[in-house]
Amino acid sequence: MHLKRTLIKKLIGEGKTYKEVQKIIGCSAKMISNALKWRAKPERRGRKRKTTIKMDRRITRMAKAQPMISSRMIKDSLELPVSTVTVRRRLCEANLFSRIPRKVPLLKKRHVQKRLQFAKEHINWPKEKWRNILWTDENLASPEIPFWELDPPHMASQPGARLERRPAY
Repeated sequence: MHLKRTLIKKLIGEGKTYKEVQKIIGCSAKMISNALKWRAKPERRGRKRKTTIKMDRRITRMAKAQPMISSRMIKDSLELPVSTVTVRRRLCEANLFSRIPRKVPLLKKRHVQKRLQFAKEHINWPKEKWRNILWTDENLASPEIPFWELDPPHMASQPGARLERRPAY
């Protein structure tokens, strides 16, 4: 059908009449009429999106600028005509998944003093030995191995950020 349609359009474009095209191709006048009216429809299934591309970009931009902002705050500040769930969906589409800050042990004065004492005792150590020291408030990343290579890809966010995956509910 596609080849016939293009042939019909070509012949009519050359100035041939319906009768001449009918004889050449062997089809009805209605088929020629339909072929000339036919327009390719964009492939679209499902419900129409409530957000525009511009809205999606604004949502993503705000979430990147303020990583700790909630979907409700994004919705309210941008005055979006959609639900908070839709805002979360748009963030997921932009690979910005919900996260919570990782719990890090608080350092007490005693801890700081012991660390300082340790550092003063081992001040002459070479850099290679210092690289083997892992402090309790650090992650496993070193300058050679970024932390996002240690975690699964869905955990990667920004270098230096300490994040945990939060259960989606």
